[in-house]
Amino acid sequence: MSFIAAIEVGSHEVILKVAEVLPKRKISVIDSVSRMINLGSNSYSLGYITDENIVTLIETLKDFKKIISVYPEAEVIAACTSAVREANNRLFLIDQVYQKTGLEILIYSNRLEVGEMLRAIRFKMPSFDQMIEEPTLVLDIGAGSTQLTLFDKKELTFTQNILLGSLRVRDRLSILEQHTSDFISLMLEYISGDLDYYRSFVPKKTDYKNFILIGNDLALWRYLAELPLSGTTELPFKKFKELFDIVINNSSFELMRKFDISQEQATLLLPVSMVIKEMFEFTGLDRIILPDVVLADGLIVKKAEQLNLIEKDQRQTNDALSFAKQIAKRHNANLKHIEQVEKLAMQIFDQFQTQHRLEPRHRFILRMAAILHNIGKFYTVKQDGEIAYEVIKSSDLIGISNQEIELIALLVKHHSDDFFDLKYEDIFLTAREQLNFFKLAVLLSMANALDTGHKAKVKKITTEVRKRHIKVILESNQDLTSELWSSQKPAVYFQKIFGTELRLSVVPEQT
Repeated sequence: MSFIAAIEVGSHEVILKVAEVLPKRKISVIDSVSRMINLGSNSYSLGYITDENIVTLIETLKDFKKIISVYPEAEVIAACTSAVREANNRLFLIDQVYQKTGLEILIYSNRLEVGEMLRAIRFKMPSFDQMIEEPTLVLDIGAGSTQLTLFDKKELTFTQNILLGSLRVRDRLSILEQHTSDFISLMLEYISGDLDYYRSFVPKKTDYKNFILIGNDLALWRYLAELPLSGTTELPFKKFKELFDIVINNSSFELMRKFDISQEQATLLLPVSMVIKEMFEFTGLDRIILPDVVLADGLIVKKAEQLNLIEKDQRQTNDALSFAKQIAKRHNANLKHIEQVEKLAMQIFDQFQTQHRLEPRHRFILRMAAILHNIGKFYTVKQDGEIAYEVIKSSDLIGISNQEIELIALLVKHHSDDFFDLKYEDIFLTAREQLNFFKLAVLLSMANALDTGHKAKVKKITTEVRKRHIKVILESNQDLTSELWSSQKPAVYFQKIFGTELRLSVVPEQT
């Protein structure tokens, strides 16, 4: 019997969930508590979280630790979202929490947050994989931002984060409310304008079949619509429209009285309702699917995977790879060349495992860099690496940490230049990460060089370790003069990094 406790430090709510991992690798949530702390209003409007709220957070976490202590040897994972992430005193907050509670809170990037939400959906909603065979929109409405993610043919085809969270919108527009006679129209215009970014980039003429809605504020919608408060349920558009008309035609105080809800809940109803209505009309569907998931659910599953209590789920990795290929396609990259460099990079990584001794996650990072290595040429050939670096850094490649995105972006930026001459102070990585960068960079550089003419001439790469060198055997039935010449520089770098000479040899393709 194993227990896992997950703590989610959200923008206006701190959540604790305790789960038990049962035989046959099933997970059951056995305890759940939450406390409202409005960290988001501090962070979004002031730029920092007040001392008062930090004290409240610490006291709440101390209470949570007492609850966790009831469960023997419970493993704990804790993460914070946009409110802490965007606060300029986040490092001090995290340190104070650790010093006074012993809890290490991870600062989750938006990419990681979205990844854990999708992990939670997949775990708690077994029908999800079958559902995304058809166009399926997943709308995650948070307090700080909204994430729109499109799946089709079981692949993630598009995702976009918009700073359109319920709390952020409410606080940003509250000042204008007293200066307009039609606040509803003002908010609708604001929300619709931001959602236009999604509408303009998403594949046109998408025939949506499913609309999945998640977010911490949606328990309120379940309550208002008299739906089950747990499990996966559906909200028909007709019922939503009835409630929406009530929301826009009543003040916050009237909503508090009518529905018996708090002022905080009442003031957040309007922005959430408007986002849902806009996407209802955009998809043209007559129902929303509401899975019962929050970030804490994804954290529990992730921790269970890390402890090898359940099987590791590769679907998040596949989502990132799928979206990377969509980014490459959108930037008119040569897809055949990308596929070849990706294939060769994976073969090179596997063949030189003894030399580089990198982790399996580095193989994924190399693969991502191979897929994205040419996207900068869509803008310019001269400075394509620098532009690609910025594009990747600002992308919504889900499930990837800030350190990993930096590594991928650097690999793409320097995949074809003299990366070996880079000054250490010019690379924003730790000493260990810098070493990994150079190892991965030479592998990517070699894979790219072996497809210099974009003709996919090399069919397979194998190696033979000799006493003084490594023989690299390239299977091909075509002339590889250009590829061999282009590989000279990566081969020199390889010897400097790993201390072993490479000798390339061409043999006929094996049938």
